[in-house]
Amino acid sequence: MNKVLLISNRVMHYRVSVYNYFARAFRENGWELIVRSDELQKENPHPLTFDFKEIDLTFGACRDEIRSIGPQAVILFLHLKDRVLWPLIHWLPLKRIPLIYWTKGANLDDADSRLKYLLFNYVHSRCDRLLLYSPHEVNYLTAANRRKVFVANNTINFDDFPAIDEPVEAIKREFHIPFDKVVLSVGRMDVGGRRKKIDHLIEVFRRTNLPGAGLVIVGAGVSNELQARMNRANTIYLGEIYDARNIRISKIFRMADLFCIPGHVGLGLVQALHFGLPTVTEEGLQPPEIHYLRDGWNGYVVPENDIDALRQRIEHLLLNDDVRRAYARNALQGIGEQGSIENMFLGFKNCIESLVPAGVPAGTPVTTQPTV
Repeated sequence: MNKVLLISNRVMHYRVSVYNYFARAFRENGWELIVRSDELQKENPHPLTFDFKEIDLTFGACRDEIRSIGPQAVILFLHLKDRVLWPLIHWLPLKRIPLIYWTKGANLDDADSRLKYLLFNYVHSRCDRLLLYSPHEVNYLTAANRRKVFVANNTINFDDFPAIDEPVEAIKREFHIPFDKVVLSVGRMDVGGRRKKIDHLIEVFRRTNLPGAGLVIVGAGVSNELQARMNRANTIYLGEIYDARNIRISKIFRMADLFCIPGHVGLGLVQALHFGLPTVTEEGLQPPEIHYLRDGWNGYVVPENDIDALRQRIEHLLLNDDVRRAYARNALQGIGEQGSIENMFLGFKNCIESLVPAGVPAGTPVTTQPTV
C-alpha cells in the first residue's frame, strides 16, 4: 500500500474527524494516510483512526520520520513562519519525493504584502502540486504555479453533527431563548471579537427595534467590554458550548433562523449552511470559505463596516419569511454540492494520484507538467 505523509502544525479537533474520513477513503484507494504534527488539540473529542504521532517540527525530526516511513508523497500543511517548511521544500525535491503544499495561496489577512507574495510564490515554485482551500485563491498565484493547482474545498465532516428532531420551541425553552426569530453567531472569537467584528453585530441589535427578533452569540473570546454593550432586551451571550457528540451546538443551529458573522466567517459559515441558515456578512478580509456564500442566493454580503447595511439585510430576512425559506433551501443545496467532505477528499485524491499513480515506489521521478 502506498503511503502519503501529512506534516502539519497543530491539529485542530475538527481536522481529526476530517482525517479519519480521509484515512478510510484513502485505504479504499490503496493509500495509507500518516499524519505527523507537533501538537494535537487537547479538547479533541474524536478517537483517531489514522496513524498519528507528535514530533518536534524540526528538520532533523521530520527528515528522520520521512526516512523511516518511506512515503510516496508528502503534504506540507505549514505556515511560512513554521521554520521547518524552508529546509523541507529543498530537501524533499533532492530526494525525489513528490511534494504537495496545502495552502490558501497567500496570507489573506495581508494579501497586499509584496514580501509575503514573493515568499509564498517561492514556496509554491519548490512544490510539485498545490492544494487550495477554494478556487478563488488561484488569483494569488503566478501563471506558472497555477498549472500545479488542485482544489479541495475546505469543509468539515458533517457526520459529526447529529440530526436534531426536537421541536424548535422545546430547544428555545432548554436554552432560555425568548425570541420568536433568532439571529445566531457562532465562532472561536479572537480577543474581543475584533477579527470577526462581533461588535458590529452587537451594534445592530442596539439599533434595531424589530419585535420578537433576538441575537444569540456562542463562542469564547467576547470581551467584558463588548458584553457590557449588549442590548439585554434582545441579545443573549451563551459563551462556549461544547460537548463531545455536538448535540448541544446542533440544537443551537437547529433553533436559529439565520446566521451572521460580520467579519472572518471561517468554518462557522460551512456549519450554518449545513443547517440551512441563510447568512449575512461583510466584504473585507474574508477567508476562503466565503466562496460558499452567494450574495442574493443563500445570504447577503454587505459593504465592509456598513453597520446600517448589515442591519437592513438582517431585518429584511427576518421580516420576509418566503425569501428566508428560499435562501435556506439554497444554503442546503449549495453546501451539499460544493462543501461535502467527499468533494474535499476527491481534491486530495486527484492531486496525489496526478503525481503518484498506484504502485509507484518512492523516489520515482515525477512530472510537474500541468494536469489540470
